[in-house]
Amino acid sequence: MSTSAEHPADSELDLLRILCCVAWADGRFTPEEQDLLERLMQRYGITGGSEGNASVAAGVFAATPEPVEALDRLVPRLSSAEDRQLAVKLAYMMIRLGSHGQGDSGIEAGEKVAYRRLVEAVALPESEVEEAEWAGEQELPSQNGLLALLRSRFAWLPV
Repeated sequence: MSTSAEHPADSELDLLRILCCVAWADGRFTPEEQDLLERLMQRYGITGGSEGNASVAAGVFAATPEPVEALDRLVPRLSSAEDRQLAVKLAYMMIRLGSHGQGDSGIEAGEKVAYRRLVEAVALPESEVEEAEWAGEQELPSQNGLLALLRSRFAWLPV
């Protein structure tokens, strides 16, 4: 996608909203999830309408959970199969981030439900979902796995 720094594509902002929705599915942002969101917003100047203050915007996102049902509104707005697969990968990485490497047993039940809802909504073949999960799992051990992926995806934002 080629968008300017001043006008990010709505689908790219929707990816962030989907990520937040899944993170909030267990009723809270873990400190790791909130830290990631704040660093991402500060790094890229995402303000969510908060007059240039990324820290305030991150606080608004973290303090204002959207219900899992918001996925039903957000997912159809993703314009390509690539965006839908990326949404699966990011959501998978976010729920695994909170599990501290404990495997599926460390993932909160609410986040599992939200993730499954997302997977159903994107309507990708199971092989593409598995590919997204595998890719996410490979990137998690790296120090900046999810953050680096988001940086590469949201290149339209100022550095």
